[in-house]
Amino acid sequence: MEPKIVIGVDCGTQSLRAALYRTDGVLLAEAGYPYETRRPRINWAEQNPEDWWTALCRAVPECLAKAGVAPGDVAAIACDGTSFTGVFCREDGTPLRPALLWMDIRAAEEAREIEATQDPVLEYCGRRISAEWMMPKALWVRRNEPEVFGEAGRLIEGVDWLIYRLTGRWVTSTSNASGKRHWTLEHGWPKAFYERLGMPELLGMSPDDVVYVGDSIATLTPDAAAALGLTPNCIVAHGGMDGWIAPVGMNSLGKGSAALTLGTSTVVVAETSTPILIDGIMGPFPEGIRRGYSVYEAGQTSGGSVVGWFADLCGVRLGSEEHRALEAEAASLPPGSDGLIVFDAFQGNRTPYFDPLARANICGLTLHHGRAALYRAILEGSAYGIRSVFDVLDCGGHPIQEVRVTGSGAANRLWCEIIATVTGRPLLVSTVTQATALGSAVCAATAAGAHPGLEAAAEAMAPPFETVWPGGGLEVYDTCYRAYVETYRLMRGTMHCLSNLSGMEKG
Repeated sequence: MEPKIVIGVDCGTQSLRAALYRTDGVLLAEAGYPYETRRPRINWAEQNPEDWWTALCRAVPECLAKAGVAPGDVAAIACDGTSFTGVFCREDGTPLRPALLWMDIRAAEEAREIEATQDPVLEYCGRRISAEWMMPKALWVRRNEPEVFGEAGRLIEGVDWLIYRLTGRWVTSTSNASGKRHWTLEHGWPKAFYERLGMPELLGMSPDDVVYVGDSIATLTPDAAAALGLTPNCIVAHGGMDGWIAPVGMNSLGKGSAALTLGTSTVVVAETSTPILIDGIMGPFPEGIRRGYSVYEAGQTSGGSVVGWFADLCGVRLGSEEHRALEAEAASLPPGSDGLIVFDAFQGNRTPYFDPLARANICGLTLHHGRAALYRAILEGSAYGIRSVFDVLDCGGHPIQEVRVTGSGAANRLWCEIIATVTGRPLLVSTVTQATALGSAVCAATAAGAHPGLEAAAEAMAPPFETVWPGGGLEVYDTCYRAYVETYRLMRGTMHCLSNLSGMEKG
């Protein structure tokens, strides 16, 4: 069969990226446009949904122009997005306030209250609730901005808002619904849970339909087709939650395999056909990506964002010659960064502690240490956080044998080498750093009928991988890792005290 042409769109934290692919996995063109994240207060993060649409309407035509592809040659388009990024809007899609970005954790108090209900529906998310998720944010807005909550016709994910702009339909994916809204295939939306929290309106504010990633939703509306430079015959598919679509783009579906995304955050995603509850891990979320499979999710809110933050403090632009020199200097230092340990809770801890009030720590600092030691310690601290996730999965009965890596951080060779050594696992690093956009392209190819199903499309379109093997220094890293784990136990009270001083809990 002659390959078709599809578009995968990744609406990320810092930018929207579109990638034009053939359905045999050949990349034809890509384009991306950034947008602003506003931070009105500590641990708040907001974006304007219209900025996503503007970026999409610029990126898609640019891809077509770069590749010389005619509008009618594009068979399908699929979008994924950050999760949970919440949009309160009218029924016609008009936003009523800036979107609450996934990393916005102002609703820490609400998360604790929801978790304390011990409602049976929480069994499907590991009985834990993150302040990043939809329910805490909805409750925060209802309490603090009742006029917005009362006027909203819909509360939906950012990616679902884009799908509405493309098709005129309110549709979400099983990944978004199961992963962040407590939907199950058996019971649908948790009406009784919404009522218990005093928000029965959420039932009517939810999307009308739930589909699997890669399912066809509709074709483009005439207005959307015109805005994107495509034709109304173009099929629209759901790409779901970005962190859960990266495994699709890397073909890391199935038992014993995990996808590690090194992006603004770090995300570990693994599928299971025999779901069991693992304390400290989010899930198992039923029907998260494929029919009959559940999904485990873990990781840290702060990943590449910390690398970027430190580079900014040093006056270094990521990817520049200065950055490469800093990385080379850090690589010349011994494992353990000359006695430095960074506990990586720069925006709270996602897993295994589910603590939005946790704070980062730099321990062992002396006048001897320079910026290279701090840079390396940040990378090592992130690796310790990833190891903690693998350790919890291993102890919980879901061992990880294979780790496939993508994201912008995958291009940071030193970071990957440190992670491989700290975790004791070889990493298969994707040669395509934007595997999430590729995952959406796989979803589009499935909807276009280019392959028999999502699994076949993922296998046919998967990129090559380079293996990064563990190196030396494991004994030192083991010692540092034990100290890293102890940091939270010993410093938790102090972290929470400092968090209260920042005014976060008053939101």
